[in-house]
Amino acid sequence: MTSTAQDSDLEVVDLAGASVTGLLEQAAECEAVLREAAVHQLRIAYEWAIAHPVVDAAETAHGPVLPSVLEAPETLGGEGTPAVAAFTAEPLAVACGIAPSSATALLADSLDLHHRLPVLWHQTQAGFVPAWKARRVAARTRDLSLDAALWVDRHTAGRVGSLSLGALDRLIAEAAARVDGEPLAEKDKRSRSEWDVQLKHRDPREGGATSEIHAVGDTLDLTRFHDVVRAEAEALGALGDGDTFEVRKAKALGVIADAQARLDLTTLLDEETTPEEQAAVRRRLIERRDARVRLYLHASLADVAAGVPGAVGTVEGLGPVTLDQIKEWMGRARVTIQPVLHVASEDTWSVDRHDPPRRMAEQVVLRDSTCVFPWCSHPSRHADLDHIEPYEDPDEGGPPREDGSGQTRPDNLAPLCRRHHRAKTTGSWTYQRTTPGTYLWTGPAGVTALVTPTGTITLPTC
Repeated sequence: MTSTAQDSDLEVVDLAGASVTGLLEQAAECEAVLREAAVHQLRIAYEWAIAHPVVDAAETAHGPVLPSVLEAPETLGGEGTPAVAAFTAEPLAVACGIAPSSATALLADSLDLHHRLPVLWHQTQAGFVPAWKARRVAARTRDLSLDAALWVDRHTAGRVGSLSLGALDRLIAEAAARVDGEPLAEKDKRSRSEWDVQLKHRDPREGGATSEIHAVGDTLDLTRFHDVVRAEAEALGALGDGDTFEVRKAKALGVIADAQARLDLTTLLDEETTPEEQAAVRRRLIERRDARVRLYLHASLADVAAGVPGAVGTVEGLGPVTLDQIKEWMGRARVTIQPVLHVASEDTWSVDRHDPPRRMAEQVVLRDSTCVFPWCSHPSRHADLDHIEPYEDPDEGGPPREDGSGQTRPDNLAPLCRRHHRAKTTGSWTYQRTTPGTYLWTGPAGVTALVTPTGTITLPTC
């Protein structure tokens, strides 16, 4: 039965007239349905996983494949779980209307619960543990050995529903120490592989002028750096900065970056350093000082030229930012503003070569901001540019086209992240462009989805 606006209005009226007790009863019923649905989704995910076992890399349902790396099996769960065929997650992602990475996590959690945490899985199916909490245990124990995961399963039997997340994490750490017995030095060595500093831009709806930085590294180094940040924040306050201490700490990062860029590190070179090594260090210093921040700004040229107060533009990867903020950034750092091309006439030119010229690549990136696979959010600026109709080398019998145009043209190019480029190359997924920025995908089991400039739509199974 199709729901109508009138039906929805009647539902709202019914709820508005319900008693307080009635509303609570309906809320409880809704929660029970959601819990059971989450458990059932895990059951489906497991059945989907075991229905896609590892196959011979040389033969698939589509016949012989290209190099086996394209069809390499994937081990999604922890030790003791079966591997699955490559790209098993993608059809499930389209069917559920979720990102491929979310479908991968769903499959991994279902495999771990069945094979590594059987007691927890039984209690989850019985309704004693919510699915989200069981999945957290599965994810946090994935790096443990099978014996350690089973130890966690035994020692949390009947308790997961009441344990806090912190208590669960402590139990998992205890399992690693008791069962896996990994020496502390080995843990430190493994942790070192996770050291990184990552910059994350926040939800564009919250504004594009605020980002986050996350660092994982040596405890002493990070503690010392944190002390320097606090000291700079205190100095800013002493100089009259009226912002809160927390805001001054964030501003102190810019002060430290400016000071670092001005340092002459050549004074640290010892006397045995060769002239060539000294020259190399100086070149790196010059490159660092000349480094520019490149912003791709989408804004009205009239607003930029006239300096309209409060005018807003959009920066790729950041979201909406006021032009006043852009000007303030330009006063503090070397910023390159990349002009945005108009893409209305994108289909009017082509070249007779495989790699598109820079201007054409830029047109495609501006037209499609992310990988065009359903629900994939990988930025197009860091993706491959795929030929929708495969490129055929003219030296090996390929066209040029009958109308004289080349095979490489904007209407035959689309950005795909490396994973989904491989999925398309193997033939397990195919797609075609219907209109500019809109792509129709077809995958295993007749799964189809339409990717549009405003989002992805799952279509009825063929």
